[in-house]
Amino acid sequence: MSQAVLISDNEVINSLFELNLRAYVAVNINIKPDIESAVALLEHIPNLDAIIVFKNLSNDPGDLSVLEKFLAKKKMKVPLILMGDHAKGHKQAIYIKNKYNIKQLLQSMAKLLELTAVQMASREVPNYFPIPIRLLKNMESSYYDLYSRKQKEDFEYDYEQVIEKSIPFGDKLNSFIQKDEDYLYIDSQFRLKFINKVSSFMIDELNKPDLSTEEKIEITAQGHSMVAQEVFDDPKVSEAVVAVSNTCIKAMINVVKDVPKLRGLLTMLMENQGDYIFKHGVVATFIASQMIEKMSWGSKEQIDKVAFSIFFHDLFLVPIYQKYPDAISEEDLLFREDVSTEDKEVILNHAKYAGEMIQSFPRAPMGADMIISQHHGMMNGRGFAVNYKDDISPLSKVIIIAEDTANGILQDIADGNKKDSLNPEKLIKRLNARYTYQSYRKIIATISEIQL
Repeated sequence: MSQAVLISDNEVINSLFELNLRAYVAVNINIKPDIESAVALLEHIPNLDAIIVFKNLSNDPGDLSVLEKFLAKKKMKVPLILMGDHAKGHKQAIYIKNKYNIKQLLQSMAKLLELTAVQMASREVPNYFPIPIRLLKNMESSYYDLYSRKQKEDFEYDYEQVIEKSIPFGDKLNSFIQKDEDYLYIDSQFRLKFINKVSSFMIDELNKPDLSTEEKIEITAQGHSMVAQEVFDDPKVSEAVVAVSNTCIKAMINVVKDVPKLRGLLTMLMENQGDYIFKHGVVATFIASQMIEKMSWGSKEQIDKVAFSIFFHDLFLVPIYQKYPDAISEEDLLFREDVSTEDKEVILNHAKYAGEMIQSFPRAPMGADMIISQHHGMMNGRGFAVNYKDDISPLSKVIIIAEDTANGILQDIADGNKKDSLNPEKLIKRLNARYTYQSYRKIIATISEIQL
């Protein structure tokens, strides 16, 4: 197994990084709270694949220069992965600006180990996968059955189910802690789903009142990705999906309130590693929220309803875009020869699927299922309108216009036309040419009042 050192004094991060790195890229993590103890450890580890620095070293007397001098003295060519704000100029360093970006950490580690995405997903693992008990301490129950391990013979073990999924831990977990047990185990076929769920839970622990807007965006992006994968695998809405979704939607509403102008939000999103669907959704939420504020019939309830609808409206497309990362739109995917018939069927029906899924979502805003189903202008949610009709929900129209505006802005930025991307006259002219009904044009007119 590959080896890495993590310099961090944050117990939540320690558990989160250790679990993800072991599961996805087969890296064993040695955790040290500071540079001094990390250097002492390095004296005894001759072969190391990376050193990950999560800790803020601004107040650490043993800064990175001490580590680099040690590595140079020992002639150890070990790459550094620097999480958060670190001064540039370090040799053999990978910089990850958002220190909570687990996805980018895994991608960076896979790159160092020369692992492909296919190899990461198909890597052979034992029948049972270890879960650090300390990662479970703040949870009330487990997403999957947990097993204890007892040695039978040399290198052979028996596994016994000790905790049933969804049943409160009670004192059971503490009994293993008191025995100085470090791990319980899950069936390996569930390892990645379990890790995604636990990661979302643990990141929520970091969601404190002083969290920056950038950190809220990152947490919401990870939560959105996790919900999308769960729903794609099983459209039945679980309690975990409900909890993560509601937290993410609330965070997204707060983000668009916190950022006074779209320009500032775009800057943050361009620095974030979230997928296109998520970024597009945040921009559309910002635009739609301000559009509703300018309408005579607008209200906070409708803003919240639209934010809820946008969070879910393209959820079934997330795995599709991950499979075809160079795709630029749903229409592009439909006409590509390398996209499978099954995937094209999902693309054609994604609005319908999302609307149907929301019907089973507890306490969903009234009418959200219809708004989601109609967000491409089709009453039944299948396909894409060419000529947009007037007989759909007013809030569906808001989402249609907000989405189209967001698409235009993001496409301009991708094409290198960032300066002209927020020109309100240009945006209004393009939209008026496409939408001819007065009800749409009233919504389009509010763009001149939006804080771009």
